[in-house]
Amino acid sequence: MIVGALLMAAGSATRMGGNKLSEQVGGIPMIVAAHRSLVAAGLPVLLVTGAYDPEVRALLPGVPWVHAQRHGDGLAASLAAGIAGVPGDWGAVLVALGDMPFIRPQTHRALASALAAGATAVRPVCRGREGNPAGFARPLFAELASLSGDQGARALLARLPVTRVEVEDPGIHQDLDTPEALARARASAALHVGVGRGQPDFD
Repeated sequence: MIVGALLMAAGSATRMGGNKLSEQVGGIPMIVAAHRSLVAAGLPVLLVTGAYDPEVRALLPGVPWVHAQRHGDGLAASLAAGIAGVPGDWGAVLVALGDMPFIRPQTHRALASALAAGATAVRPVCRGREGNPAGFARPLFAELASLSGDQGARALLARLPVTRVEVEDPGIHQDLDTPEALARARASAALHVGVGRGQPDFD
């Protein structure tokens, strides 16, 4: 089974006051770091753009993309656009967020493996707390495409039998969606940077 990733990059980032995905963490834009982790995990990626479409695509040239025309309606509308663009040979997807650059490739691989083994829905758990990304098998794609509002797949996950995958990865909780969160991430960026390389260590 092919498990791919939707890299969600459609929001307007109102709490950040602009295109946060171009903000640098560990020497590279956060959206680039998020993409590199997925690629290092061996997953094909479909980028979902919205409010900052040209800027985001310029940061990830050559990456397949779909534009969420109704991104202003909330995360669910952007997710529906992404699901509509999923290649027919993908059997499942991880819904990865562009403002979560510190998730390790090992985490993405563990989630993908659980889906490939037959899980319907997956979430990572680190030290007793669930995080992102969530993953979904193809039989759930129609329900994902029918969601509404700004909660994404949260309501769907609440009523599904979710396989929780234990990981040692605090990055599943690091959502850089406020200036304060970004400042904290920059202050601790040395923890996520390969020595002398100026970029997150995805080896």
